[in-house]
This record gives sequence, structure tokens and C-alpha cells, in this order.
Amino acid sequence: MTPPSPKGSGLPVRPTGPAGDGPEPTARRPGGGPAPGRPAAPGPAPGRSPHEAVIFDLDGTLVDSVRPDFLACGALFAEYGQRLPREFWAREVCGRPEGYPALFALLRGRCGAAAPDDTALRRRLGRLWELHMTPDRVRLLPGATGALERARAAGLRLAVASSSDGDWVRRWLRHYRLGRHFDAVVTGDDVTRRKPDPEAYLRAAAALGAAPGRCLAVEDSLTGVAAARAAGMTVVAVPTALTRGLDHGAADRTLSDLSALEFTGPATFPRDNTF
Repeated sequence: MTPPSPKGSGLPVRPTGPAGDGPEPTARRPGGGPAPGRPAAPGPAPGRSPHEAVIFDLDGTLVDSVRPDFLACGALFAEYGQRLPREFWAREVCGRPEGYPALFALLRGRCGAAAPDDTALRRRLGRLWELHMTPDRVRLLPGATGALERARAAGLRLAVASSSDGDWVRRWLRHYRLGRHFDAVVTGDDVTRRKPDPEAYLRAAAALGAAPGRCLAVEDSLTGVAAARAAGMTVVAVPTALTRGLDHGAADRTLSDLSALEFTGPATFPRDNTF
């Protein structure tokens, strides 16, 4: 999780050069897709799952920035002699850049006048993020690379849909050489409304030339699951250790990690069951 950043606008494109390891970006709709006003392409053959694209969240889904964020927030509370409630953070802050004011309000409620205003608390949390959000702590999650490779091998189109700012997203796609897998990347800079609003997922689907109903979304947080569900996508939740205790029942499936996600042709299957 990263600090909220000014929101911009722009087309989601494949990362390139210093931002990733794919080809030069173009403002395009990968894979084509029906033109406005034209009927959609015929559906899949009987017995085949309808998915033709997979859209991944980044933080907590592909890379574990969740635990470093929790540790930074916990360190902020500890500086005022308080303990950060894990469930509150997982429910109200994880995956929600706009959730930090609630975090600060909780701290002030416990400390009274001892805690400064939001501006000072945000500044201090930013410094703690710098200490905790380092490459040795923001790690690639188990099964991430394999899931991307299996999806690519199955001929599925891939995108990232993240609420985090663009520099942050590109940093970790570049660091772990994940950019080559994706046809489109949508970040918090590309939307006017962040998750749980579905805008990021709808933009990613449009960039892939896929109808939302034919996209599979992979998420870790309740906020992300709600966003993908609102976009009309099939949703697989892969909670982290910090969010596993929450109710992810809004997702179509909940898996232990990405290694349990299997892809076959345009169909998408978890190894332990089918959609």
C-alpha cells in the first residue's frame, strides 16, 4: 500500500523502458474487441469458461507490500504507546488509500491531544514507509510468476489494475521483471475514482478489448474484490496472511496462493475446482 497521490488521467499502456520491460507503448486496444455499436463476438464453445483476459491487482496480490505497510502503520501507533488493531487495519486501510484518515482518527481517539493532525501524521507515516517499503521487504508473492506464465501460455490477455500511483506500480513491475507479461497497466493516476469503484477494472478491460464479463480479476483485499465485482467480473480472492481472517465471500473463489490458479486455453480453472 502506498501513500495517496494526485490523480491524473491517461491511457493505460504496457510498461516500457525504465518503467518495465515490454515494447514501446502505443495507445491501442490489445486484441481488438468489438467496435462501439457492433455486436459482441460469439461466446465460448459449450463446456468452456468464458474468460479471455485476467486482470491482476498489484499490492498484496503480486507483491507483498501489505505487510510492510502494516508494520509502518504499527510503528506509527507504537510511537504514541499504542498498538494497531490488526483487524481494523485489514478491514479499513488495506487496499484503500483513502482509509488512512480513519487510521489517524483511531490513533487520535486513543491518544487525545498527544497525537498531531492528519498532515503531521501522514508526513511521519511517509517516513516510516520509506524505512519499510524496501526491496528486501516488498517481496514477490508465492506463485506470482508461475501464474502469469501459465496465463500467457494459455493465450489470455493480461492487465494490472491498481489503486497505487503509477511510479510505485512501475517500480515493482520493473524490479521483479513482471512488465513483459502485461498488455495494459492501469494505476491510480489513470482514474478519477479508486477502488472500491470499478473504474480501474473497467479501464483495464477496455484496454484489453475484453468485455468485463469475460475477465477474471485476481485480488487480495475486500476493497479490490468489491471493485472487480462491481465491474461485473469473475473474482478470485487470494488473501494475504494479514487479510485471510476477513470475509471474502463476495469473491467467486478464495485460494490460498496464486499457485492454485490454473489456466487452459480461453478457460480459467483453479486446480482444485472449476468456475
